[in-house]
Amino acid sequence: MGALKRAFFKIDRSLGGAEPPPRVQVYLARHPLGTAWVVGVTHGLLCAWVLSGFDDPWRLFQSILVGLGAGLLMWLACRFERRRQAHYQRTGGFRWNPPAPPVPEEDRPPVWFEGVRWICLWAAVTVLLWLVGRLKDPPSGWSASAVYAGVFVIAGWAARLVRERRRRRSARG
Repeated sequence: MGALKRAFFKIDRSLGGAEPPPRVQVYLARHPLGTAWVVGVTHGLLCAWVLSGFDDPWRLFQSILVGLGAGLLMWLACRFERRRQAHYQRTGGFRWNPPAPPVPEEDRPPVWFEGVRWICLWAAVTVLLWLVGRLKDPPSGWSASAVYAGVFVIAGWAARLVRERRRRRSARG
């Protein structure tokens, strides 16, 4: 193993990379083409929508290039993540059988329920931000409220994830 690879895995372990990844991260890493296709099409369509106000046909080509670039970068990131997970699986870095959760598996809600919960949280925060924005002069629109709500929900999720990782580290070490 090269020096650069050893340095990467040393930094990765120190940042918590040796912890088992969430199921979504494992799924996306195992399906790089599908993930890249969805991300590329989404970015390409968003770019085309943003540039639709211009009459220049060159703008359509630019949005196609943005979609291809985003898809390619996501494919590379998924392939890299899959190789990283495979390395930890080979070397025994992941604890794939973590301690049992406090709630038994049969009492836990299904995965789709978790997705519905996140979408409902995002919708509620969007409406709340839009109502707060109505107090301003001029009020912010729905799209700005939705983007800010997405940022707040993702930041809350990331904070919860960091808190759980710290708690697991302190319980383990």
